[in-house]
Amino acid sequence: MKSFILYINILLAILFGQSSIVIPAGASLTVPNNAYVCSGTITINGDLISSGTNVCGAIGPGAIASILEASALNEDGYYKIGDEISVTLRFNRNVIVTGMPKLTLETGSTDRVASYSSGSESLTLTFNYIVQEGDYSSKLQYVSASALSLNGGSIKDLLDRDALIPLPEPGTTNSLSGNKNISVDGIIPSTGNVIDGLGENDLEFSSSLSELSFNWTGFNDNTSSGIKGFFIGIGSSPGELDVQSYVDVGTNLNHTFTNLNLSNGSTYYAIVKIEDKAGNSAAAVSNGVTIDQFPGPPQVVGYSNSSEDFILPINFSSELTVDFSEPIGLPSVSIASSIGNLNYSFELQDQVQIKYRLLSPIPSYDQITVTIQGITDLAGREGVPKTIVYNTSALGDYNYDNNVDAVDLANFISSWNSNDLTYELGPSTGSVPNLVVTPDGQFDLEDVMGFTRMWHWSRKNTSLGKLLAHYGQELSYDLNGNNLTVDWIEGANVGQFEFEYDPMFISIDQNNQPQNNHLELSHIDSTRGLNSFAFASRSNDQYWLRSFNVNSSSKEMKNIELHYQFYDQEGILLSQGSQSIKIKAIPSEFALHSNYPNPFNPITRIDYDISQESFVTLTIYDILGREVITLINQQLMPGYYSLNWNGQDMFGVSVSAGVYFYQIQAREFVKTRKMILLK
Repeated sequence: MKSFILYINILLAILFGQSSIVIPAGASLTVPNNAYVCSGTITINGDLISSGTNVCGAIGPGAIASILEASALNEDGYYKIGDEISVTLRFNRNVIVTGMPKLTLETGSTDRVASYSSGSESLTLTFNYIVQEGDYSSKLQYVSASALSLNGGSIKDLLDRDALIPLPEPGTTNSLSGNKNISVDGIIPSTGNVIDGLGENDLEFSSSLSELSFNWTGFNDNTSSGIKGFFIGIGSSPGELDVQSYVDVGTNLNHTFTNLNLSNGSTYYAIVKIEDKAGNSAAAVSNGVTIDQFPGPPQVVGYSNSSEDFILPINFSSELTVDFSEPIGLPSVSIASSIGNLNYSFELQDQVQIKYRLLSPIPSYDQITVTIQGITDLAGREGVPKTIVYNTSALGDYNYDNNVDAVDLANFISSWNSNDLTYELGPSTGSVPNLVVTPDGQFDLEDVMGFTRMWHWSRKNTSLGKLLAHYGQELSYDLNGNNLTVDWIEGANVGQFEFEYDPMFISIDQNNQPQNNHLELSHIDSTRGLNSFAFASRSNDQYWLRSFNVNSSSKEMKNIELHYQFYDQEGILLSQGSQSIKIKAIPSEFALHSNYPNPFNPITRIDYDISQESFVTLTIYDILGREVITLINQQLMPGYYSLNWNGQDMFGVSVSAGVYFYQIQAREFVKTRKMILLK
């Protein structure tokens, strides 16, 4: 009866909102197993059954604590690496936790553990899990209904009974995924290539000081969250953002920055960050683009005296320059002689020009090589090294045509006669052609010897044929047999003859000798067929005729090229030009040679020699002595001749096979030979 009354009191207390019901010790209360009651505080036999505001629970000896549902304190959505997710487990009655129970979650290739955090002595336990790299779940769930592990601890109700810890089956209404839509994305997006410029090919240089463009490829996110967007910035070193902070460009794969303040010669790096919808991010950096206001590498755009025909004077110092396409740093410059050391100096002016000075004395007929290396612009772009070669003048080459000839001889003689030291040479040292002179301020034998040494070398090493244009009075000559006589140009004090010929067949020598007060220079190169003769007079006496002995061993006509030039006593050119002289060998006697081939069919060649001007006949006869055809019947000059017979008679009819005779008559010379025609 007391139990019934107590039960009624409890119900009435609940009905009227009493906050506390106490069952005294020794009292008894009978209610159905697992009766579900709500109260503020219920104490039975001194034991606290439930407490708190609007606490509901099952009471009675048969009510074992068990899990009703799983959920989470977090809102639905995406969670990235480092985010904390709090999973909750609600029991049917208050439970007490000891130790560190754990809840195993399905997070992709590696399952993760949510560790117990709080909730002991209440209906709800909280387990915390931090998203790690590599974790992935499109909808977070525990691994199975048995995913809750005591891990050496305990979960008991208030009566010290072990709670039942099976979880709602994954995917069911009261499971974690049934109550929450939480996506775990611990996979970092993959980066690709950041390309300087907007094209496929990475730009190494850019000419703009205010604009830079970039594009990127290969960035992706292989999870369900997907790409949220890209951010791009610029730094003066890889990974820095000291030039331009991140700019959100959405899902665009390229971007152009404008209104920048860039420096010529500086290198800039773009950093592109990809971010997924969970908030994970990764970044890649370009290999850098260097600002170069001047497109292309630096290069030499010009240098002083760039003409191939320029000859560097040897008798005074020369100042030379090299110009560049853009400002450069100080390069490496070396200037070397092919035969000796040189004194020189150089400097870089305004970063765009090198000025260097060659100091005399400079060796004659030398090659001066100027080598410029390390041509690097302010952007660090290196140009191609430049080599400039200058030829120095030969000693005595006063007009700088790289040839010591009659022009120079005329200048030399004129200055000597007038005591003008302009063309004075002075003592010389070294070997021909690399002579180094030191003018001594007087014309004397040392000047003549220096000039002569160089003139002979020039004749030996310089090809002829430079006097092709005709100027002034035509040169007259006479070829009588082997004697060639050339007329001197009236008024000339200096003259030069140069012969070019085939040395295999022709030889040329001078017949007459120089007179007093005359200077003669001659060079005969019978190997190359180049002969040169120069004549100069220190008086008003001139050579009126020059005689040369010319011989030919060729049966064919050969040409001798005669080049000439004449100057007056003032060194003024009077006449120059070139002429061809035809010459061939003259037979010493008449001759008729064997035909070739013999026997023949259908053509044979007949050679014959005429030693004197003659009326010549050459006739073919058959074996009976009858005339077949006359091949030659005319006046001929001395020489070597040849003709062909095609086996036809005087009527153009082919003759029959057999033996034939051919006979030549010239003056008193008569000769007959036999030939055979085959069919």
